[in-house]
Amino acid sequence: MASRSHFAAPLLLAVLTGLIVYASLYPFRFAADGPSLGAALGGLTWARASRGDMFNNVLLYAPFGFCVALVFEPRWGRVAGIVAGSVLGASLSLGLELLQASVAPRVPSLTDLSLNTAGSFVGAVLGSGFYALGSRMAPQAAPRGRSAAVALAILALWLLERLWPLIPEPGLRQLKLAVRPLLTPRVEWTELVGYFIGWLVVAQAVFHLAKRQRAIDLFLIVIATVLVGRTFTAGNVLVTAEIGAIALLLPVLVLLSRLEDGMRSALVAVLLGTWLAWSAVEPLLAGAGSLVASLPALKELLLRNVPAPPQLARKGFSYMSLAWLLAGAGFLPHVAAGLTVLFVLLLVLLQLGAVVPVYGWVDLLIVAVASWTVARWMPRT
Repeated sequence: MASRSHFAAPLLLAVLTGLIVYASLYPFRFAADGPSLGAALGGLTWARASRGDMFNNVLLYAPFGFCVALVFEPRWGRVAGIVAGSVLGASLSLGLELLQASVAPRVPSLTDLSLNTAGSFVGAVLGSGFYALGSRMAPQAAPRGRSAAVALAILALWLLERLWPLIPEPGLRQLKLAVRPLLTPRVEWTELVGYFIGWLVVAQAVFHLAKRQRAIDLFLIVIATVLVGRTFTAGNVLVTAEIGAIALLLPVLVLLSRLEDGMRSALVAVLLGTWLAWSAVEPLLAGAGSLVASLPALKELLLRNVPAPPQLARKGFSYMSLAWLLAGAGFLPHVAAGLTVLFVLLLVLLQLGAVVPVYGWVDLLIVAVASWTVARWMPRT
């Protein structure tokens, strides 16, 4: 990998540049008699900015510097990658600040320029670190023969859950809504663990679909798709716990890459199963899902456990992933599917009398479809 560049970096760089240009010049109402270049330069001042705007500027340019470093470092070294990320970020920001002088609602300033440059520098440093770790994230040995169709289905369910309702809203209002939770970060360990295990499963699926460096590129694209997609899809926000989980996952992947594929699949399957079991037990221990004296009526039992579409996708992702990982650990596909169905059935029975059940009859339908998919599509050898 030391002599090869990431094929995903130029693609992501082009997408990010377009997003930066869009966010900086929106709503594109250019004045017909805008100021000259000299006047625009003279109009740059150290205008005060809110904490939210300052954070947005850094956050918007950090991915830009990250991708520039991945493009430059393989050819010209680490220092060149960091310098290029910082300089190109500053140049792009300066050009857009000058253009903003002709856009009526926008206020160009040196404050924005300095923050954008700082964001590019931070991103370039992170990109250099990712490049150094990237060669050691992918598994050393090729994975067992597992159906690529199942891995693709797992990725599709994850993207559906994270990006629902899949309605683009590329405006400044949605951008500010998406980054607002990051201004006052609050991370609960249960949420962090849930996202960590979810992204660990995604990494397993990606590493099965591509080899070595290409797997790292594909994983980078999936991460960018989720983070950028949540920033510019209606009603979604960036989740601090998810970003923290991704950051924690990268060095963990370096350690897991040394394990044999079957052992790695078994470990991830145990983590996923433990998390699903804990999500069933924890509400009962906390009293939030305490048991009722008698079982509810059939109609109530059917209506109270109908999940929303993103939750439906998340459950499908979890159950299909568990069966797929068990098959990768060495179980025959039909055995892996049967164990997954039995496991979910036990979780449903555990919460049968809960006031607010996490698992119900819908889970049995989802796990039946997911397990059938794995049993049908996975090779038997």
